[in-house]
Amino acid sequence: MTEAPSSGAEVAPGVDAGGALDEDMPIPGETDGPDLGDPIGPTSEDCPTGRFVRITKNLKNTMSVKYSTYATNDTGRSMDYKFTSKRSGTTTLGASLTLSSELKVLWLGKVKADVQTSATKSWTSELGVEIGGKVKPHSTVRGEYGIKKEKVYGYSGTRYTNCSVGHKQYVTFWAPYREGWTVH
Repeated sequence: MTEAPSSGAEVAPGVDAGGALDEDMPIPGETDGPDLGDPIGPTSEDCPTGRFVRITKNLKNTMSVKYSTYATNDTGRSMDYKFTSKRSGTTTLGASLTLSSELKVLWLGKVKADVQTSATKSWTSELGVEIGGKVKPHSTVRGEYGIKKEKVYGYSGTRYTNCSVGHKQYVTFWAPYREGWTVH
């Protein structure tokens, strides 16, 4: 992809796609990670007691779309295109269940420590971010701009002094970690 169309080139401008924007759009090429399971027996942490979270699977990341556009080329030759984000929005961390503030902090810390160091509590996308490239003859290029979300599955629980775990609550958790264009 080029940052901007060539000087003097004919450009197929981006057109606002309109309609509802997808809060959980699949990102092309993303796959679930392997099942991480549970540790067997006491861990090297010597069974610290209290609330904890455990990631058992890294799920396919998704994108919270903030702007959608497309460029159509009805000519018989390739054309340049340029997309510019024209709307912004904020994406926050979340879960498939209602979590206490304490658990949200534990989950975010675990995602930052184990999976994606740039995961944050919330992220606001920018305006005016551009991307460009070529539109083949008689085809359409679509682009979505938004905030990518790291998604994991696991549980929170309480660890006791004998290393047993109780009060397990399974949850899918997500946190924003990057923004950008997905072009297809």
